[in-house]
Amino acid sequence: MNGLVDGGVAGDSQPVLAITSQAINLTLNLPLANNRTLEVQQENPMVSTSYIAIFSTLFCVVGFVGIIGNLMVIYIILADRKMRKSVTNMLILNLAIADSIIMLFGVPEIVLFMLNRGWLMGLVMCKLQRTLLVCGLYSSVLTLVAVCVERYIAIVFPIRAHLLCTKKRTFVVIVVIWFLSLWCGIPTAMFNTVAPPARNVTVEFCTTQFPHNPEEYMKLFKFSESVFFYFGPLLVQLVCYIVIGKRLFVGVEMLHRNATVRCRNGTNHNGRSRERTSEAIRARKGVVKMLIASVIIYFLSYSPHQILLFYNTFSQHPFHHSWLLVVITNTLAYINSAANPILYCVFSENFRLKFRKLLRCVTCWKDNLERSRVISMASYTEHTTLLLRRSVRRGAPPSAV
Repeated sequence: MNGLVDGGVAGDSQPVLAITSQAINLTLNLPLANNRTLEVQQENPMVSTSYIAIFSTLFCVVGFVGIIGNLMVIYIILADRKMRKSVTNMLILNLAIADSIIMLFGVPEIVLFMLNRGWLMGLVMCKLQRTLLVCGLYSSVLTLVAVCVERYIAIVFPIRAHLLCTKKRTFVVIVVIWFLSLWCGIPTAMFNTVAPPARNVTVEFCTTQFPHNPEEYMKLFKFSESVFFYFGPLLVQLVCYIVIGKRLFVGVEMLHRNATVRCRNGTNHNGRSRERTSEAIRARKGVVKMLIASVIIYFLSYSPHQILLFYNTFSQHPFHHSWLLVVITNTLAYINSAANPILYCVFSENFRLKFRKLLRCVTCWKDNLERSRVISMASYTEHTTLLLRRSVRRGAPPSAV
């Protein structure tokens, strides 16, 4: 960590870029980010350009995977009529839309921050872009909770699930999610402004500035944001998934026990019945693995950012001067949005097949485009050669094509 300060990595002769403490303080209204205007507490740290290049490239890769992956999920669900009928897929579609918004509106600004370019798009875009960004974040978190509750009802109360988890009710839930997200995004739309250069800061930044008692209002705002969009959702998911996991493991044990009893009694000699039992066991184990993976990624992605946020918001000695720490915590927060499509591919055979089919279609489209180009060039060459031969036979120069 100290290698980033005052001259970059020890023994590194590469040029360095100054990233001021106030630049870090003023920028980034990222997922549950603390973007208060704070006083400069230290001299300008110096960040090695090698670190800037590495983390900028890494974040661009995360952004590219997240944008392409979520757009593919959106296309796969919308293009498949059968998948659109699934309540779970409706929520996954909404999650992919929210994550796409996070990536599209968040990635460019993070890259500009890494390059110390500040805010370049004016006051209107400062309010609009940040509002859309936080609305996408809030919607993503609430949709994760909705998916969790839907799975809980479907697995713990399978008989009631057909009555409770209908397409109509799911659509209402999605509308409520976006309404709450927009409502909670109002403070960002109202109080975000472009902070002019100050002291040793030479660029402008988009930041939230409350008009009265800004420190107290910011603490209240960030505390409420963390409770409703991090700790609360995390607690709900943990409780629901623990209950789901117990129910699924009990169900798997019962399937094994019943299959063993049928085999001993000689009533399960049918290979197809045995295969169905094995498929059911594998499917339930796959669901458990996916639930565990989703909770772990959610926790690992947002926890470092929340720890830094709470420390900086409520500590008497905020820790703002580490460019590397800010970049790492925000990159982890964005990995959560990029990881969901990967989870679908790893744990869902249906999504995995759809992804492969879509990639084959893209490859075929490129091949057809290249083939058409080759055919067009061949036709053009043949046509030109024919005109040349005709002109030579007539003893006249060939006409321009």
